[in-house]
Amino acid sequence: MKGENWLSLAPLSHAQALSPRMRLLLDSAVQVLAAHGLRGLTHRAVDAQAGLPQGSCSAYLRTRQALLTALATYVVTGVREEIAAMSLRLDGEPDTERATVETGAMFAAWLNEPNTLLARLELSLEATRSPELAAVFAEQRAALTDLVTDLIARSRPDVAAELADTLIAALDGVLIEGFRKSTKAQRDEFITRALRTLLTSTVAPTIS
Repeated sequence: MKGENWLSLAPLSHAQALSPRMRLLLDSAVQVLAAHGLRGLTHRAVDAQAGLPQGSCSAYLRTRQALLTALATYVVTGVREEIAAMSLRLDGEPDTERATVETGAMFAAWLNEPNTLLARLELSLEATRSPELAAVFAEQRAALTDLVTDLIARSRPDVAAELADTLIAALDGVLIEGFRKSTKAQRDEFITRALRTLLTSTVAPTIS
């Protein structure tokens, strides 16, 4: 599927949006980026990781910027889909404990795939220097802000918009700190405790 317009496919699910070859290339790019950083992310390295002939990656994504933009879109689209699914499961009356469990499970899944998380973090930092990547992450952030604002508004509509950005930033910090924990037990305990504290202070209704 040469010439695939990746950005036009972003709203679709992974299964709908990607040919098998494109999915293989992007999954391989995630592995290369996590292992070798942005300097090591080249078309040749992606081809080698994927076990494909040299030139395969560049046939789909001709420039380095095209590769980075497609990869950023790939990882943030996965995040958006998972958060949207979680939002649907949390639909209804606010329940801080259930939100803690659902968010903790999502974080645990991300931390169980550290290469994808590392790739996302690398790309988010690169986005501070790349307008193309910044646009991808801005779209993802806007969608996430809408979801979090809606969740908070179910119990605290007067401050939902104000709290959403703060909660998202705090959740990013929890995820990164969880990544640094040396054992799964430490990670699980920290994430559960931190999420319960954050969600109780933002999502739970206040008692006047």
